[in-house]
Amino acid sequence: MLLPIISRLVYTWDGWPSQGGPPLPPAPDFSLLDQAWAKDGLRRVGCRWTSRLVQMTFDMEAGVSPVLFTTRVKGRLGHALRQKGTTTKFSRKVGIRAIGDNTDPVVAQYLKNQQARGDFADPAYRRPLAEFSREFPDVHLDDPAETSSGRYWYNLHLVAVTSDRCRMGREDFLPKVTACVPGWAGGQGIALRAMALMPDHIHLAVRGDPAKSPEEIAGSLYRALNRVAGCRLFSDRVYAGTFSTYTRGMIGL
Repeated sequence: MLLPIISRLVYTWDGWPSQGGPPLPPAPDFSLLDQAWAKDGLRRVGCRWTSRLVQMTFDMEAGVSPVLFTTRVKGRLGHALRQKGTTTKFSRKVGIRAIGDNTDPVVAQYLKNQQARGDFADPAYRRPLAEFSREFPDVHLDDPAETSSGRYWYNLHLVAVTSDRCRMGREDFLPKVTACVPGWAGGQGIALRAMALMPDHIHLAVRGDPAKSPEEIAGSLYRALNRVAGCRLFSDRVYAGTFSTYTRGMIGL
């Protein structure tokens, strides 16, 4: 069963005419396209259309993967243009970027500062939280994942919260949880940039597998954490938010 997640997921799609092909015609009527995309879990919130580049921005449902997003945007848009009689085709290579309210460095710094902001009565509890929090500097979130269909900048900020806000210091949960996360990421094709622990939740900054939706990634994290804990330590409501080198504000949203 897929998880209910709390999310704000925004993707941009950049498409170019095939090399050597004719330029793009004027933009089609988006009214029918928007209705079709809505059925796919996509809501268009912005568009910039020129003869050599189309840039569109969408709010996404959590069950839509970047690869599926690419297929639906490009397929339906190409069909609409063919109906207008155009011979222009989009290049096989497109660019997809997950964006949000914060940039990569802001999210990384936010995770780094979690323990400093925590108001813990017991300093001895603060220390292990800081010790178990980790960064993985070899992972560069501004590098895209490349597939045959395009380049994907697919960064997610994930937050898993314990059930009833119980503290993870009991039953040796801290070492179990933190040992589990890198293995979970590697097994899911996910690049882990950082993890930060708080008494009752864990933050992760990751580059996701573009074939998997945020809902699938959140679900696999939830199952992995509870499996290693040996009980239902974590709630089935996981936060997932997109972020990138650019913010929504930079593109006028």
